[in-house]
Amino acid sequence: MRPDITITIPVPFLPLHEYCRLTGTAIGTARDMIRDGRLPVRNKSDKPRARVEVNMAALTVEALSGCAISLNAQ
Repeated sequence: MRPDITITIPVPFLPLHEYCRLTGTAIGTARDMIRDGRLPVRNKSDKPRARVEVNMAALTVEALSGCAISLNAQ
C-alpha cells in the first residue's frame, strides 16, 4: 500500500513580481512564459488593468503529473 502524502499550497495565486522574486526568474522571461503558455495565470476577465497573478495550484499539479504517483485533488 502506498503512503498518503499531503501537499499544501500556501497561496494559490502569486503576483507576478513575487513569483519572479521567489523563483529567480527575470520579469521579462516570466512575461514571455505567460505569452507562450508555459506559465499559467489567473484569468483577469473584464478587468484588463488588474495585476497579473501566477496560478501556483496549476503549476503544482503540472509538476506532480510528471511523477509516477496517483493524484487526488481535494
